[in-house]
Amino acid sequence: MPVDRLLAQHCRILTNVESVERFSEGPPPPQNDNMADKRWAFTRDLLVHFARMESTIYGPMMSDRREHAQKAAARGSVETAALMAEYREHVARWQGPHPADRWETYRRGVTRLMQRIRARLEAEAMEIVPLLPVQPDGTRRAGPTRESYVAEAWEIRGVLFEGTKLPL
Repeated sequence: MPVDRLLAQHCRILTNVESVERFSEGPPPPQNDNMADKRWAFTRDLLVHFARMESTIYGPMMSDRREHAQKAAARGSVETAALMAEYREHVARWQGPHPADRWETYRRGVTRLMQRIRARLEAEAMEIVPLLPVQPDGTRRAGPTRESYVAEAWEIRGVLFEGTKLPL
């Protein structure tokens, strides 16, 4: 993935993060306010970005000829997977409308999650971008990692639009 495209994705996601933060700083939305489209757009952008990172950067970089690049890619992949597990937990916990009586708890959870997303994007920019382009070591083992996040995206979409439940 070209660096300029990667950084453009970071900018779009950070703009979305800022929107989520502004939303959570305000009062609870009305009970009839359906946020599914906005929540799905945010989730889709985030998961597509992380899926691309896994398939076009982390996977190939794990076979980079530079050992420090291999380690950075492996660490980035593990940290992304941990963040996505936290994201999934958040979605499972906050399915449906956000009741006013739990708004402060929701707000704290959103704030924490948005900080983690910011930190992950900053780590990509500081630890991975300087190592691009990938410098393959010539082995054929380079390729996508086991993480794709496609199944996660469809599960979350089902929660938002179809009312299916994610296990906690």
